[in-house]
Amino acid sequence: MNESFSPVIFLYGIAIILAVSKACTLFIWRALPKPRPPLRQEMIAAWRGRKTRIQASDVARPDPQGPASAHRPDVSASEASVADVHGRLT
Repeated sequence: MNESFSPVIFLYGIAIILAVSKACTLFIWRALPKPRPPLRQEMIAAWRGRKTRIQASDVARPDPQGPASAHRPDVSASEASVADVHGRLT
């Protein structure tokens, strides 16, 4: 048998090469940006968050019964809400 070639050293060398390459691969995969969720899922989550914020703000402050609705009783509810937001009637 040839003494210049040792199968044990060869196997250890292959094992070290595989370990280093796996470590590098895992490091690269960890450093890559994470994939974003699908747009549909993102829109549903945003809508749920918006609904809960709106519901929380509606519960926190009651509907104002101010003089804006007393001046013009023919104003529809949507126009009155727009007027309340902008602070003036159109």
